[in-house]
Amino acid sequence: MTNEQYAVLTDELRNDPLGRGYAPMTDEEVAGALNEKNRRVPTQRFISMRAIAAALDDLVFHYQR
Repeated sequence: MTNEQYAVLTDELRNDPLGRGYAPMTDEEVAGALNEKNRRVPTQRFISMRAIAAALDDLVFHYQR
């Protein structure tokens, strides 16, 4: 576990943003609560300029046929 991951985990357990109530839970219950699929992770999709250029070249090539 990296330092950043450890910081995120300790922040989750201390602040309990979803109100899960970690304090009275056993270690196994906390692990189960943390592993539930009840969180959304924001993601961004990045496309390289090379991939964009290749797609545009392909589009222009097929358009000119």
